[in-house]
Formats: sequence, C-alpha cells, structure tokens
Amino acid sequence: MTARINPRMLEHEHVALKQCRHGYFAYNVNDLYIGRSLDVYGEWGEEEVAALSQVLKEGAIVVDAGANIGTHTVPLAKRVGRSGAVFALEPQPLTFQLLCGNVALNALVNVHCHNVAATDRPGELRIPVLNPSQRTNFGAVKAEGHEQGRRVDAIRIDDLGLPRCNLIKIDVEGMEPRVLAGASRIIARHRPVLFVENNREEHSAPLLAVLRELDYNAWWHIAPYYNPRNYFANDEDVFPNHYPEANLLCFPKGSTVNINLWPVEGTDDTFIKALRRHSGVSS
Repeated sequence: MTARINPRMLEHEHVALKQCRHGYFAYNVNDLYIGRSLDVYGEWGEEEVAALSQVLKEGAIVVDAGANIGTHTVPLAKRVGRSGAVFALEPQPLTFQLLCGNVALNALVNVHCHNVAATDRPGELRIPVLNPSQRTNFGAVKAEGHEQGRRVDAIRIDDLGLPRCNLIKIDVEGMEPRVLAGASRIIARHRPVLFVENNREEHSAPLLAVLRELDYNAWWHIAPYYNPRNYFANDEDVFPNHYPEANLLCFPKGSTVNINLWPVEGTDDTFIKALRRHSGVSS
C-alpha cells in the first residue's frame, strides 16, 4: 500500500492545519498522540467516533468532557445536526484554543465550547500551561492536583442546565468517577448513553462501582491507536508498542442493546483482564 498522506495546508511554529477525515483540523505538531495521529492518518480514535455515531440520532444533545482539540466533538456535532448540540468541555487553555478553532474551521454552529474542568464540586482549579514547542502527550494532563497554572472554573455537568441529554463522553485522565458524580442528576433524569475512559487498572474498580450505583451496564470498547483503514491509507503503524485505547460503553439497565462488544464482568474487571479472556491468554 502506498501511503496517501495529505500535505499540511498551513504551518506556523507548533501549529499545523490539514484536511482530515471529519473536516479541517488544526493541531499541535509536537503532540505525540492526537497531533501525531492527525498528521500521519488524518484521524484519531476513529473506532470510537464510529461507535458513538451509531448511538446518536439527529437532534441529540452530547456532552464531551475532556474534548481536547475536538477530534470527537466535530464529527459528533455533524452527526446530531443543527437541531442537536454538543457541549465541549476542555480545561487546558492552549488546547481549548485549538478546540474553538476547529469548531470554527468546520462552520459548526451547534457546538458550545467551555474552558472548564468537569468535576463533582464547583470551584476553581489550576491547570498547567504546557510549552507547546516541546514534544509531549498534551492529552495526559489531569485537571486536579496542581499548585501552579492558569485558573480555570471547575463545574458539574449537572449545572449546564441541559434540557435533555443523550450521550456523555468522559475522558479526564482518572477523574471519571468525580465527573459522573457531578452529572448524577442529569444521568438520573435523562439516562444518557455513557462513554467513559477506563484505561488504568488501578482506577477501574472505583469507576465500575460508580456505574453500578448509577444502574448502568457496561461493555468494553477497546481499540488500537492504529486503524489500518485510516483516512490517509497509511500502512505504517507509528504506535506499535502501545496498549489500545480502553473505554466503557454504558447503557441504562433494562435498555435493549445490540452491540458486538465484550461485557464487563464484575466491578474488579479491567481492560487487561478482558483482553486476556478474549485472547485465550491466562492471567
């Protein structure tokens, strides 16, 4: 296969712009994951986007907590259309700038961008401002536990005042239980689909316990960073030694669910255990 890597339409210091699978995206060329993937594949997390698109209809309302630069926000906003809406929450200041830019580049009028951290207690947090000229994983910054950084509001999803909610996506580097606690009223009232990152073994049990308390069933959505059917038809895997992305796709108990995913088996389950179960490897 000959790689079809689109040229950068614009380059200025650490920012580049490309036409990607879901539209125009500006990204940081020094980002080791999302930026790198957009640069060489023209997409990021495509299996996740495809799965979430299947559970959404036009007119749906989505909360994207930990939206980063909008790689999920943009296609989900297109999926729900102008009668729907996406509320994109991103605490990192420079990442938030790129999020807003990507929403504008794709002429999306149904996205509400908020430079806030989603959590369970309103207040204020300090968010580090990473040097955009240094190569790092810009998506790996937790929104809590910092003594220095820019002041950013911390909010509960419950306080967004949504008239309804169909999907809450949460990718917040280990703060997922707190974000769910801050969305408990919306979850109880509207019973949205939940898509929650769960890629750290030490955080899995507390998160699964919260989901059980919310009366949800969960399935593993585990996908490698490299998609062989990527938009640029690039046959090189630049993430060969990485664990796959692991999330939970969750539906209220009693829902009719027709998905080809592995069910979570108890609150002590982890994505590593799930991979071992379904690969035939003993633990």
